[in-house]
Amino acid sequence: MTLDDEEPAIEPLVDISGVSFSDFVQVDKDVAVSGSLTDGEILSETDTNEKSNDEDEYDTSEPLSEVSVKEVSSSFDTLQTLCLQNESLQGTSFLPADKRSLPEGKLLPEYFKELGYATYLVGKWHLGYSKWNDTPQFKGFDHHFGFYNSFTSYYDYLTTYKFDNKEYTGFDLRKDGKSAHEESGKYATDLFTDYTVKTIMEQDSSKPFFIMLAHLAVHAGNDGKLLEAPQETINKFSHIVDSNRRTYAAMVSKLDDSVGAIVEALDNKNIMTNTIVVFISDNGAATVAPTFRNWGSNAPLRGVKNTLFEGGIRSVGFVYSPLLVQSARVSTDLIHVTDWLPTLFSAAGGDIGILDQDLDGIDQWSSLWNRALRGTQNESLSGYYGDTVLENIEDQSYNLATVIKSPAGKVANKINYSPLSPEEYEHLRSKATVSCHAKKNPCDPVGGSYCLYDIPSDPCEENDLAKFFPSVVRQMKRALVNYRSSLVTQVEEETDIEKANPQLFKYSWNPWLECTKPDCQSPLDNSK
Repeated sequence: MTLDDEEPAIEPLVDISGVSFSDFVQVDKDVAVSGSLTDGEILSETDTNEKSNDEDEYDTSEPLSEVSVKEVSSSFDTLQTLCLQNESLQGTSFLPADKRSLPEGKLLPEYFKELGYATYLVGKWHLGYSKWNDTPQFKGFDHHFGFYNSFTSYYDYLTTYKFDNKEYTGFDLRKDGKSAHEESGKYATDLFTDYTVKTIMEQDSSKPFFIMLAHLAVHAGNDGKLLEAPQETINKFSHIVDSNRRTYAAMVSKLDDSVGAIVEALDNKNIMTNTIVVFISDNGAATVAPTFRNWGSNAPLRGVKNTLFEGGIRSVGFVYSPLLVQSARVSTDLIHVTDWLPTLFSAAGGDIGILDQDLDGIDQWSSLWNRALRGTQNESLSGYYGDTVLENIEDQSYNLATVIKSPAGKVANKINYSPLSPEEYEHLRSKATVSCHAKKNPCDPVGGSYCLYDIPSDPCEENDLAKFFPSVVRQMKRALVNYRSSLVTQVEEETDIEKANPQLFKYSWNPWLECTKPDCQSPLDNSK
């Protein structure tokens, strides 16, 4: 396979996202590859901005590190403040008793099906399920194995919500719509990884496929069991004093193992050279919160999940594929979560001219495929956008030998023409490091005041420039007013927990309203 000055053309796509539907998206473009199709993978994780911690914690993930230094690490991947908002930009998310659902319109997997892809969602949906026609298999996915709500337990798959001070608990794990009680007791990260690996190995090599793996990890689990991991993995981090951070490290380690296992499966299937892998997170960690705290860290960035500061919206991410003209680089192009749909559709060989003209996203494949072809920057005002970045890792131990020998490392080094040297590894890590050296001029937005930051030079948002550039503040306020005028009126939340009560459905969270489409039928009706 040779790549000339023109962009390559790909068609098969595999998405492996490790976290929730809102936690990941993918990338692909017209890539002509000797008449073969290209597969795409998206790996996504939930509620984390961490790559490594200080030396009394844990080393950077090995397979993640190996794959990420072989591809384009994004330094400016912007998300929304909550997983549900990112899901709504790739889907949408709702409470279990919420009657609302996605508005009419195509989702990413529906576009891929038109290109001939088999489509799979593994893990989190969180886009509404009051009716069967709101569930994944009626929204473009051929198959779904995972959970409908925003979270569940890591072993027993029980999900508890509180309505009017009363708790409702139900089972939430399904395989193509049917409750998968037989999987109870298996660790979620391993369960979703094993299913994804099995799916890859069973694929017809002549047909492209798209897998979105939206891991539960490292989102907090069900109330009372926020952090869970296999004890043998937790024991590997006995040097971490805080028990919560110790378990959290184990959860990240299992997520890391997932990446290695999936990359290894792609290689064993002999399709790695024609695959695009995308790894992203959905939002910053909930470092402090009354609910769903996961003991992650967004340091040195300011803010947490559900805030508009960089710590809440700046995502860790990378794109890996042997199809990239120049990999092993850190991209500083601004990429918004809405860009992934047109970008991946383009990378898969789709004509972006047929996409809905009202889409907010921009096709960024050219700049990812070839750094010389810098794409258009997305100036979306949907809340705020920032950059993707890794934590400050100066003066921290980093075991390159372990990284290179990891499952993903072996595959990447086998495929790449020239393995990176230790010096090149360190250079890439330094390029992806956030440094906070701005002058301290703090700003507290509480009370209606406006804060203005120069994010490229002040990623930690420590130096407020509002009083020095009042014209810029006025310009941005006008842009925000204009943007708000284009918004569709939000549909009021309408819940009906009495009809959605899991007790009515054998203690499982289940659709409870009649289908609104003639071709909609419960998968439970086909259980013969």
